[in-house]
Amino acid sequence: MGDRTYCTFTINKHYYEQNKEAFDAMDNDEIEDEGEEVIFTDYEANYGSMESYENFCHEHQIEYDKHWEAGGEYGAGSEYARIVNGEYKLHDLYVDGEAVLNELKAVMAEKDPVKREALLEKKIRELEPFEVKPLKAPQSIDFIKNA
Repeated sequence: MGDRTYCTFTINKHYYEQNKEAFDAMDNDEIEDEGEEVIFTDYEANYGSMESYENFCHEHQIEYDKHWEAGGEYGAGSEYARIVNGEYKLHDLYVDGEAVLNELKAVMAEKDPVKREALLEKKIRELEPFEVKPLKAPQSIDFIKNA
């Protein structure tokens, strides 16, 4: 038995409609149509994983947002998959407010404004290596055929 928690997995509705049969066959407790997005919910995701969704999206390079609550052995967090400059990238962001606050306090203690700005930029890039833009449908027919 694993450590179970609440987890959501969001994709652009276009990808759901293109792959409806595959997504509907995957394990979930709820599917919500939110206009441009579809949200799959698992109330007892093992370690915050929705592996079948993740694997399918990785294989077909489908952008997604995944969010999970804290479990007994891990904190809450998010995972983002985006195509950045033609490359499929993943980014995990764990919620640990105290650690982030302490890091920001250390940055703010820097007296030199130029160094402080550089340290702040570095911390932002560590937390967000690429800009997490809203989920969107593909822009070209070629991409749709390859998804």
